[in-house]
Amino acid sequence: MPGWRRSGPPEAVRALLLGACLAASQASGTPPADPPAAAEAPPPEAEPPAPPEPRIAALDPAASDARIVVEMRLGGQVRGRFEHIEGELVGLPDGRCVVRVRLDAGRLRLEGPEWRVRMTRSEHFLDVENHPDIRFVSAPFDRQLLHTGGRLDGALRLRGQERPVAFALDPADCPSPGPGCALHVSGEISRREFGMAAYRLWIQDGVAFDFTVRLRQPDTP
Repeated sequence: MPGWRRSGPPEAVRALLLGACLAASQASGTPPADPPAAAEAPPPEAEPPAPPEPRIAALDPAASDARIVVEMRLGGQVRGRFEHIEGELVGLPDGRCVVRVRLDAGRLRLEGPEWRVRMTRSEHFLDVENHPDIRFVSAPFDRQLLHTGGRLDGALRLRGQERPVAFALDPADCPSPGPGCALHVSGEISRREFGMAAYRLWIQDGVAFDFTVRLRQPDTP
């Protein structure tokens, strides 16, 4: 008996058999089945946006006032008034409040000799040209503080630098502080903490802020 029958068909015979099988498959019109596609994972559900904080009242720019006082070492002061102030009183879910105030340093009007005015507005001090925004955001506080007065903590952003500060809120003069009567807030900051280290021979370290604020309903024009 020939050896190929004992050990299996030679390579040439195998190739002929494989070609015959492929031809039969193509003739039947049945293509080989594709492997099943992997199931795609569903896209993650987007988290719903956080609800906006309810705005209790808006600051009334026409009835509010913000001032600054810079003390000179050799006597005298540089007093200024911000001609534009805006802000709001916002309620938090836990019942407390946050107040936000923005001052336009570019519209700060200063009193006193011209050289003092230039020095206070210069890049070495308030730098109003490069940093026209002054912002204060309070720490959350109980709404009763508007009636009783007390310490008002928060963060002040001045000359592009943000530092913690503590202002004093005076007790209210009426049952409805804000809309019914003005809120008075005052305090002093260290100018060195905000990078105003120049003119140490001329200007003292303390810079005083004084706010008189009236509130109105948010939808009031």
